[in-house]
Amino acid sequence: MSLQTIRSLFERKMTTAFAGLSPSVSVMYDNVQEEPPGGANTEYVQLIVSFPSISEPVVTKAESGIEVIRGSVQVSCYGPKAKGMKRLEEMAALAASTLNTIKTEDTTIRASVGEISGPVPVINSNNPLALVTISAPFIAKG
Repeated sequence: MSLQTIRSLFERKMTTAFAGLSPSVSVMYDNVQEEPPGGANTEYVQLIVSFPSISEPVVTKAESGIEVIRGSVQVSCYGPKAKGMKRLEEMAALAASTLNTIKTEDTTIRASVGEISGPVPVINSNNPLALVTISAPFIAKG
């Protein structure tokens, strides 16, 4: 199991989910795009996956750590300001329900998402977009 395989699982699931919205919403990934797709007033989602630990210690001296990858996932949903929170909250709910299906994904990765926090709204007067963010810890074993 690799970090790229885990990241790919989250990216694939989110991309598919948001492509199914009407209208569809683009998903941006870590370190891939600098500018939002479609300009300043376009809805989009930013997916951030991080890995704070990748192994757990084993009690015996003969063994090194076992591979247990702990991480966190953050989904930030952006949309035009002054349009109300309905669409942003719909996007956040879709992200949360998608994260809840990670455990049932039929892959060689056994991933499980913990408690999902959010949606947390962020409305900055200097930004033409409002956003809501959800986040959750996860654990993956290969």
